[in-house]
Amino acid sequence: MPIKLLSEKVSYSSEPGKLQILILGKIERWKESLLLGWLLAWFFCGGAVVSEFLKTDDRDVKMIFVIFLVFWAYYLWRVLRVFLFRRGGNELIKVESGVLTLKKSFFTYGKSKSYNLHQITDFERIDLKKTSVVYNYENGWWVLGGEKLSFKYHGTFVKFAMQITDPVRDRIYHLIHKELMKAAKE
Repeated sequence: MPIKLLSEKVSYSSEPGKLQILILGKIERWKESLLLGWLLAWFFCGGAVVSEFLKTDDRDVKMIFVIFLVFWAYYLWRVLRVFLFRRGGNELIKVESGVLTLKKSFFTYGKSKSYNLHQITDFERIDLKKTSVVYNYENGWWVLGGEKLSFKYHGTFVKFAMQITDPVRDRIYHLIHKELMKAAKE
């Protein structure tokens, strides 16, 4: 199966009855360095709070520190996930034997979800105005998000194809739509 490039981050291979699309999570090196700096600064700040937590005997102050550290841990987890995805993550979209499989991987670890092509409805492109706050946030390199395609499956919306350009999104849409049409004819 020959591999064709749609962009620097997106490649696909296709043969009768099988389509594979790979979207890499990589970003420019300087952005990756900024994420690492943010992660280290966040970790350092949390360490300083833990240090103060261990020094104090006041129960009320300790409670404030605990509440702060819960929020701190949540955002540490979010930034760590983004950093790991940008270092070695990818999104795999596979259509084979009447099944669409989506997998978001961190290096080689990831959980795939399968969807029967016959039960997929409302397959569409996600269009946001480029001037909207949501568009700018979702397409920031510091977050995981910015999905460009979606479909409905058993009443639930499924979004995928993170942070790709509109021309690449359109090409992926046509590739998958063609497979959906083939499945509908069967």
